[in-house]
Amino acid sequence: MNIQQRQLRLQNCLQTILEVHDFMGGQAIQLDIIHQLENLKELITHFKSDLLSEEDLGRIEDSTNHLLLELGKIFQMKKMGMIYGGYYH
Repeated sequence: MNIQQRQLRLQNCLQTILEVHDFMGGQAIQLDIIHQLENLKELITHFKSDLLSEEDLGRIEDSTNHLLLELGKIFQMKKMGMIYGGYYH
């Protein structure tokens, strides 16, 4: 896989996290979750796609999907609607 494809995949994860962070900022949800999303957003912006292996990217994508699933459960329990209307990786 070339560098541009890896960069696109990493950017997709970052964009998903940013969209979820923005969405959750207006929701009645625990502040520690918002803080953790802020930390995750800060961390992922420092990743360099040219240094990441396919396995690294796979773990980042899996983690992003897992985050969406777990937060989705919270939103469903609190009847807050869908957390993310986009596509999973």
